[in-house]
Amino acid sequence: MKKALILVALLLAVFIGEMLMFENNAKTKEGTPYIAVTNFAIYEIANTIAGQQIEVKKLVPFGVETHSYIPSVKTIAELSKAELFVFNGLGMEPWVKKEYPNQMDMSKFVKLRSASEEEHECHEGHDHGDEEADPHYWLDIDNMILMTEALTVELSKHFPQHAQEFSNHSKLYIAKLKTLSSEYSEELKNCAHREIVVNHNAFGYLGERYGFDSHSITGLSPDEQASAKKMKEITDLLSEEKFNTIFFESFVSPKLAQTIGKETGVKVESLQPLANVTQEEAKKGYIALMRDNLHKLSAAMECE
Repeated sequence: MKKALILVALLLAVFIGEMLMFENNAKTKEGTPYIAVTNFAIYEIANTIAGQQIEVKKLVPFGVETHSYIPSVKTIAELSKAELFVFNGLGMEPWVKKEYPNQMDMSKFVKLRSASEEEHECHEGHDHGDEEADPHYWLDIDNMILMTEALTVELSKHFPQHAQEFSNHSKLYIAKLKTLSSEYSEELKNCAHREIVVNHNAFGYLGERYGFDSHSITGLSPDEQASAKKMKEITDLLSEEKFNTIFFESFVSPKLAQTIGKETGVKVESLQPLANVTQEEAKKGYIALMRDNLHKLSAAMECE
């Protein structure tokens, strides 16, 4: 009987010990610092720099159109608890209603272009912030380099024990971005014409950097309704012989572009603005997806 009591006491002690260990592990895991980010470009940079050292949480789910995303209470809690919250700014996240002590507004670290008068007219009634700037700055590869440099500095402040790894990863990624920029310059050097037609004017930075113009059905937000006047302008424009393609975005219905394409006889093709992507596209990464865009742009402008 005595031995049985001793055995029961030992088993109880082991059980209690395991429960305490589980509780401590759960608390440790829950208390592990992480970075919270919004758009895909920032997510890739953060993941690339952090490597295996720090967890990166993407608040806007893959496959969701960024402009129309509405966060849950849980998402707001996650950004509040993050060691660092990095967002695009310029109204791309209208649900960020207040300043957070852990926030980093990436638009403060890049070179911005002002939206044209046409973009403002098309964008009437849609809030992209008080700043009169185009928010799609990550499509300028030079801005991606500035974003990488800025985030490397910021992460090193928050996690100084990993500063050297962050620096090493950053240098490798920047080298790849510079190669990508050279590919764009080379492939878009000699083109039959330097204009494209898109449903949503997200490609101003790309055009400004590599010397082509974008004609868009709507302005800075893809969920805007096209006016009859703008539809006629685009249809007339596409009737010119030099245009062979009209582009639409991955997360936007192609119906409008298909209607115009059918009427004018031009090809309808997708172009990825990279504010957000699908999980499959995320596996390819920013650089590979930008190369896909490059080849489509080159074909549309009949580059040599």
